[in-house]
Amino acid sequence: MEIKHNPLELLTAKVQETFADTQNLANQAVSKVQETTTVVTTWVQSAPSSIASAGVIATQEAFKVAHNIRFENLPAHLQLKVARAGVRHGMRNVQEAAKVFESIPAQIRAQGPEAIRNFCRDKDWSHIQAHVNGGGSEAANGIFEHFWVNRARGGVDMTAEELAVAKQVLADAAFKAAVGEIVGAVIQGAVTSAAIELVFSILENSLLCVEGKITQQELVQQVATATAKAGIAGGVITGILLTICMLFPPIAALLGAAAIPLAIAGIGFMGVRAWEIFCHGDRLFGITAQTQKFLGMTEPTV
Repeated sequence: MEIKHNPLELLTAKVQETFADTQNLANQAVSKVQETTTVVTTWVQSAPSSIASAGVIATQEAFKVAHNIRFENLPAHLQLKVARAGVRHGMRNVQEAAKVFESIPAQIRAQGPEAIRNFCRDKDWSHIQAHVNGGGSEAANGIFEHFWVNRARGGVDMTAEELAVAKQVLADAAFKAAVGEIVGAVIQGAVTSAAIELVFSILENSLLCVEGKITQQELVQQVATATAKAGIAGGVITGILLTICMLFPPIAALLGAAAIPLAIAGIGFMGVRAWEIFCHGDRLFGITAQTQKFLGMTEPTV
């Protein structure tokens, strides 16, 4: 006997099934977001010194880069040197001088005037089309290259191969400058994070040792482990932020602004951690009561 299903019942069942599946997916998504948030929060709370130091260092370096790569922020004597580079008579206007300055790799400009002076020390502004052949001194007709190459060429136009070599020299210089800056920031971030964590970890574990919850050997091991982890985390975070900054120098100011909340968050968590250490020590040693007694703030007992 053939059983005929009610189309309305089938449609209702299908809608209910779809709704249940959608609700399950939503619950899974919410659970995943909560799990991720918990992991991130726990990680931030466990490494406040790394977060704070990385944020502070990245902010300082990012704003320094944003300042250094702008022609108008260059010292006057270097502005003049750029304006006169490769020019036979007179000097370029400000707009053309800025374009010449910007042809120096941004990773070198990011390091400031001293790095720019070092870069220019063995470089000439070479005309792509030689001056004697009608080449002008506008920024589009030149490139920085080693002075001995430029002067050996004389009044001859640069070949495509020579131009490619000059560009590669600039690319190599930019890479070395970026690596040097990042390595320096990584070391600074690691040392700062480790130093801050060392202080916090000694205080926390010393209190645990006083309570008898850990031995002196365990105290030393936990302090060393926490300090090493904080140093590594601080170096890695700082390195990532500075790598982005050096790869894309024009966005350095935005990166610096984004790093400020990171530093504030880290400092905030450090404040909470310091308060917890104080409360722990107060329970053990009665710091507050002894301070009040010393200051004469306690009422005399009858």
